[in-house]
Amino acid sequence: MKYRNAAERLPAQLLQELQRHAPGELLYIPAKQRQPWGEGTGAKALYALRNAEIRGQYFDGRADVPTLCDAYCLSDETVRKIIYTKGDSLMNADETDYSKYFWQNGLVRLKSSRADDPRMPESLFNSQQRFFNEGELELPWDEKKWQERWESYVNSNKDGSSWVLISIETLDGVKVGGGNLHCIDVRNGTFGLFCSVQPGQEGKGYEHAAGRLLLDYAFNERRLHICCNFSYVGDAYGNAFYEGLGFKKEGVLRARAFHQGRYWDEIHYSLTEEEFNAQKATA
Repeated sequence: MKYRNAAERLPAQLLQELQRHAPGELLYIPAKQRQPWGEGTGAKALYALRNAEIRGQYFDGRADVPTLCDAYCLSDETVRKIIYTKGDSLMNADETDYSKYFWQNGLVRLKSSRADDPRMPESLFNSQQRFFNEGELELPWDEKKWQERWESYVNSNKDGSSWVLISIETLDGVKVGGGNLHCIDVRNGTFGLFCSVQPGQEGKGYEHAAGRLLLDYAFNERRLHICCNFSYVGDAYGNAFYEGLGFKKEGVLRARAFHQGRYWDEIHYSLTEEEFNAQKATA
C-alpha cells in the first residue's frame, strides 16, 4: 500500500481534527460501502430470472435435473439448490417469513396489487391478446390516463369482497404479471379467474402456478363453489390457460363478439370445488 502525506490530501480543518485525535499515527481509511453484488450491473436480476425459469421447467414437468444441467451448463448440486431454494435465504426480522407464507408455491409468490405496480406495457394495447382479454379494443390511452384508471381500479377493490387483485412475482422477487378473482357472488358461490404475464414471460408456468393458488384460496378459504370463465375461439393462450388448470368445456356461444370485420365464438369453461380438490389430492 502506498502512503500519502495527509497534509497534501486533506483540507486544513480536517487535518487539524485528525492531529488532535491521532497525532503521528498511521490510519487506515476504508472505501465507501460497495453496492450489493450484481445490483450495479444487473447480474442479480438476470440470475433471478434464470433461476425462476429453472424452477418453472422443473415443477411443470417440462425438464428433469439432468436436462436442466445440460441446458444451463450447471452442476447437479447447483440445479438442485436453485430448485429447492424458496426465496432469499436472508431476511430482516421485520420482513415476511415466507417459509410460512400461504400465497406461494414452488414457482411463484402472490402479493396484493398496488397502485404503483408497473403499468401494462404499451405493446399490449390494441393487440390481439388485449381483445381476447377484454372483448374489445380500447381507445388509445396516454400514460396519465392509464395510471389514473389503474389507481382507481386498485383502490376500489381493496376490500376483496367482489374482486381480489394480485401481482405475480418469482420467489426471487421479480414481478412477472398479475391476475384476479372477479365477479365473486357469495350467495351462489360463483366467481371468475384471470391471470396474465408480461411479454417475454410466457410459457414458464407462472400464470398456471398463480391460478392454482387463487383457486385454492377461492374454494378452500372463501368457500366458493364454481369458477366460470370464457375465452374466444382462436385464443390459444386463454384456452390453454383454462384447460391446463383442468377446467371443463361447457359449450360454445356463437358470434358473441365483433372484431377485425368478423364475429367470434365464445368458449365457456367451468371448474368446481370438487374437481379442483380431486386434482390437488393427486398432484
